[in-house]
Amino acid sequence: MAVRREPESDAPSAAHEHARRFGALIRQRREALKMRQDDLALATGVGRRFILELEGGKPSCQLGKALVVAIAVGLHPFELAAGTDTGDGGDTLLPDLDEPAP
Repeated sequence: MAVRREPESDAPSAAHEHARRFGALIRQRREALKMRQDDLALATGVGRRFILELEGGKPSCQLGKALVVAIAVGLHPFELAAGTDTGDGGDTLLPDLDEPAP
């Protein structure tokens, strides 16, 4: 009995592409904040491996943890989805590096 297989596609699925873009945004913001992956992991209570996989675009990362990390670097995923992200970094868990500490 032959097993029917779906044709493989060279192009990544939409989910993979969204995960890749989201991971790239996380990495971009983390680097703009001059943070190491270890620092972000510690600040958000996740492991460094999770940060590596998230930034690498792994589509099966845990959504709850991914949202915590995104918010910590100033990304608001629901605003990104609606196209309204201001990028002002409000409500982040980390200090705004553009302003001196009080």
